[in-house]
Amino acid sequence: MKKTWQAVVATTALTLALSTTLTVSTEATSAQNTFKADHLADLDAAFAQAAEEFQVPKELLMALSYSLTRWQDHNGEPSKDNGYGLMHVVENDKQKNLAKAAKGLGLSKTEIQKNAIGNIRAGAYLLAMYQKELQKPLSGDINEWYEAVANYFDSQDQELTVLFADDVYRLLKDGASLNKDGETLALQANGAIAPDKGTYAGIVYDGITTESADYAPAIWNPAYSGNYQVATRPTSHPIKHVIIHDTEGSYASAINWFKDPAAGVSAHYVIRSSDGQITQMVAEKDIAWHARSANSNGIGLEHEGYANQTGWYTDAMYRASAALVRNICQKYGIPMTRDYILAHSEWYGNTHTDPGNNWDWNYYMSLITGVTKNYSVVTVDNPQATFYGPVEYWRSVTGYGIGNAMRWTKGNGLTQVNYTVYRPNIPQAGNYEVKVFVPSNYATSTNVKYTITYNGGSIVKTVNQANYSDKWVSLGTYSFAAGTTGTVKFGDATGDNLYIAADAIKFMAR
Repeated sequence: MKKTWQAVVATTALTLALSTTLTVSTEATSAQNTFKADHLADLDAAFAQAAEEFQVPKELLMALSYSLTRWQDHNGEPSKDNGYGLMHVVENDKQKNLAKAAKGLGLSKTEIQKNAIGNIRAGAYLLAMYQKELQKPLSGDINEWYEAVANYFDSQDQELTVLFADDVYRLLKDGASLNKDGETLALQANGAIAPDKGTYAGIVYDGITTESADYAPAIWNPAYSGNYQVATRPTSHPIKHVIIHDTEGSYASAINWFKDPAAGVSAHYVIRSSDGQITQMVAEKDIAWHARSANSNGIGLEHEGYANQTGWYTDAMYRASAALVRNICQKYGIPMTRDYILAHSEWYGNTHTDPGNNWDWNYYMSLITGVTKNYSVVTVDNPQATFYGPVEYWRSVTGYGIGNAMRWTKGNGLTQVNYTVYRPNIPQAGNYEVKVFVPSNYATSTNVKYTITYNGGSIVKTVNQANYSDKWVSLGTYSFAAGTTGTVKFGDATGDNLYIAADAIKFMAR
């Protein structure tokens, strides 16, 4: 496909030239948006072609994209502030770049949201549009584009705008690279970068004050007052947990979103990927809205990046976050274990998967505790479990449990007909505590028998599910070999005909 698209571009070069009104050829648009950037070489070509089409410096286009998405398109799904694709083209209550680009290019919004080349062209179009609105030439001098980059961020907050634009120009100065499938895409460092900041000269990002009252290294920049609940924690609500999130977007975008009255969400802290800079947005005494069931008793930390992308979780970020978590735990008497420092995905009533598989829990926890050991937690939820018996007797329900979904059946006396098997992939041999989650509904059986098969034997543990509601229940600690030989099995031979809940089971290294 790459050769086909490049051929189209070559044969329509004159019609693709950027006019003073920023119009484009409909024929060329249609052909180009069949292109998919499946390889980094394709992506490099796409940046080059879009830069030539709209007379935008290629390096600037690449730095803008890397700052926002690390050159990864997030599979067409939106960020938390509703930005799409490699160029994070945003459409929300305040930012309308998606609509502007779609209208200017004669594309549907879907062609920009879902298609890599359409998205890159949209980013180049917008940069050129903002440069022209500033009555500046479409210059090859990258230093002349600072205000256009600032306008691309499309925020009324000048400090956040400078935070964003400065990061783009930092990347232009320092360079960046992405390795994927044996290929490398690189933005070469440019020591001559010294942007003309124009109307943004002299503005720096330092929040409302230079430090937060809760944690001195953090910048205080409060979220919109309607995006969190004022409280008097720990008096009003004990603080018991620290919840680890990712922003599903850039650092500046997350801060901007939490300040937006339309967001309805917030977090206590946001942490930058490049250097670990921390912005506090909600006081620890107040209840940020970040994890539904964990809000009242938790402190939420948002880390710049995406759960399914690489390149975001840097050593600087891990170290800054670990120091903050250690401070929080010491202040409120929170044990520094994985029972109390949890992923967003580990909380019931949530559908989120962050911070995802790229988060290095072993390294992170060793930074917090100062002890290097196995901190692995393997969670097997219903989509990964195997269910046996007539399908109609395993009912699925949403609104409860881990992943905001669960299954249930009813007891069948002493005869087992329906049962399920949870099989973890243990990363490192050792002792693991097995915990089963009992949700708040469809869990009334008093005699659910769990068979744990471990390295060297098996054991049956009985749980009275009626005694628990939205609780992790321990089945004990056992030795497991690395791999998938261990299992937990339970079924409907409970001796009663009451409800049996089937939800996630986790295996916690001890």
